[in-house]
Amino acid sequence: MIGDRVTLAIANGIAHLELSRPVARNAMDPTFVEEFGATIDRVAADSSVRTLLITAQGPSFCVGGDLKHFAANTDRHEEILCWMVDHWHEVLGRLSALDIPVVTAVQGGTAGGGLGPVWCADYVIAAESTRMAGGFADIGLSGDGGASWHLPRYVGLRRAQAMILDNLPIDAATALEWGIVNAVVPDVELVDAAWAAARRFSRRSATAFSQAKRLLAASSTNGYLEHLQAEAEAIHTCAAAADSAEGIMSFLAKEQPTFTDGYPSAVSTFRR
Repeated sequence: MIGDRVTLAIANGIAHLELSRPVARNAMDPTFVEEFGATIDRVAADSSVRTLLITAQGPSFCVGGDLKHFAANTDRHEEILCWMVDHWHEVLGRLSALDIPVVTAVQGGTAGGGLGPVWCADYVIAAESTRMAGGFADIGLSGDGGASWHLPRYVGLRRAQAMILDNLPIDAATALEWGIVNAVVPDVELVDAAWAAARRFSRRSATAFSQAKRLLAASSTNGYLEHLQAEAEAIHTCAAAADSAEGIMSFLAKEQPTFTDGYPSAVSTFRR
């Protein structure tokens, strides 16, 4: 348990972060940002965690900034909005720096800065009810949460321009077609599908997963020869770990491997 906006439960190697303000469609206010950040720090400090699962209560995952909160504090509009964006970006930086797998499950309205946990995830499942939108253009904002960095990489520049500059909303099927999500399921199956994915990722080799995750993150900025060297170094790290031998022997024996390598301390490896 963390607070009123975000809750956390850790069991069997899976940390379950749940957005827990369904009456407001999990809209983001300063308290939301603080609680989400505290949750990520708690997960990063727990060496037993092998997967982070992010879900939300209610009909919507997160509709972005809490416009009612902003409207009630017009005398502090700039102060509150800038504080939230600055701190939310710090939180997303810490989330993206986690070596563990991050699985995000979304439903209903998923918009604005609330798309951050989608951009930072390693695997995303969407319910059929999902509707995604930037939402920024219609309220006089340029965008945050990493949308303008991630979207062109996921969907290409023209589609990113449509979502950010013209506030084009997309449904779950389009999000799957464009490569924003990995799977779409009926709403009634979302929870089970999300937990199945989280359990699947929790059984991966920590060494191999963390190395592969870092390679993928660097692939858009590394030169080819530089990236070949990075891949070689990652394989050297994997070869020196117990999991690689376990994986090879289990594969040859047609058995499920039992990986035992631990994830490095995320507290000391945050790439801020």
